[in-house]
Amino acid sequence: MRDPSLLAAQVRAARGLLGWTQTYLAEGVGISRPTLMYLESGRREPQQATLLVLMNELAAAGIVFTEYGVQFRKWPARPYVPTGIKNKRRKNCG
Repeated sequence: MRDPSLLAAQVRAARGLLGWTQTYLAEGVGISRPTLMYLESGRREPQQATLLVLMNELAAAGIVFTEYGVQFRKWPARPYVPTGIKNKRRKNCG
């Protein structure tokens, strides 16, 4: 498992780069906001499945996790809507 304090900082930084709130990211990956809040504070290590979904969604948004932090894969970043948000919009439209 990754260093929890580095992981917490990386998730916060990735969210900051993307301009996403905790609520938006949590909804986008299908976890509760308190779960994300605890992860970002380093107070709780996420379950492996949660971590996988979270990191995959951030990577799909163009985030690259490095040894020291995060960065965009390519600049300018392309707009990206998290999967959970897309699915919710589809349900509301259909």
